[in-house]
Amino acid sequence: MTTTDTLKDRLRAADPALAAELLHSKTSHLVDVMIPRRELSDGSLGFKARVRTTITLKFGGDASADTPEEVITLVAEESEIRLHDPVLTLDGALRLDLETITYDAVGTSEVLWPGERVRLRVGRGLDPMMRPTFGRLEIDPLVNFGTDPVRSVQEVYVEADTPLGTLHNRLPAVMHCDLTSIPPIGQPYVQQGQVALYDADGQVVCMKTTTESELTALVD
Repeated sequence: MTTTDTLKDRLRAADPALAAELLHSKTSHLVDVMIPRRELSDGSLGFKARVRTTITLKFGGDASADTPEEVITLVAEESEIRLHDPVLTLDGALRLDLETITYDAVGTSEVLWPGERVRLRVGRGLDPMMRPTFGRLEIDPLVNFGTDPVRSVQEVYVEADTPLGTLHNRLPAVMHCDLTSIPPIGQPYVQQGQVALYDADGQVVCMKTTTESELTALVD
């Protein structure tokens, strides 16, 4: 039996002394490598950051069809990301949950709608009726966070204001990042698979075939 198996068995047996010791040790290390959180507009703690997003949009519901497509870069000058206090799982991992509270990015189309503005919006801080965008990461007991990459995954719900109206995704856009710092400045989240965007009538207008979103700088 490995050291990791022994540790997990003891945690599953609800050894409170071990759990408290491990949580203190891991959170102390996390504090050493994480930029301190700051208060957000809703009073919670997290980060404010400038975010650059590059998306590929393709007309219609068939990404393989011979229809117009475009790569558009959009910038959110101040996005708010809530980061909850870490918790220790029964497997000894340190789990951090996050939520994108506000993300409002603007770019200009050059191919699909030449010269027209495209706007992406995410987060209940912009619209309480919008589906929330949650994420998480879990730091394994033997991972040396700050050196070893840890996968963070977010499930993103977006509203896209376009000349064709406001489009939205019904299924989450799953984004992942193998990060070594919190927040992951310069370490992009990348979309898995393709995401259909629907109009108000429930019709698929276009596909978001790729997305790459990167925090470029913290905002005071």
